[in-house]
Amino acid sequence: MVLVDNLGKIYYCLLKINRLVDDSGGVEKYKNLGKLSWNKLEKISGKIIQIKYFPRDKKASA
Repeated sequence: MVLVDNLGKIYYCLLKINRLVDDSGGVEKYKNLGKLSWNKLEKISGKIIQIKYFPRDKKASA
C-alpha cells in the first residue's frame, strides 16, 4: 500500500475489522476499526485514519 501511495495512485482495499487505526490525529490510542464511531456525513464521505505500523506521513481514508 505504501508503494502504491508513493506512486501517487488512488487505490481501494479492504481492511480487516480488527485492524488497529486512529481517527483522532494522535490524541487517542489506536483502536479496532470496528470500534470507530461514525457520524452521518462520515458514513457517506468517509474519514481520514492512521493505520498502526504504517509510516506517520501515510494516511488512509476509511
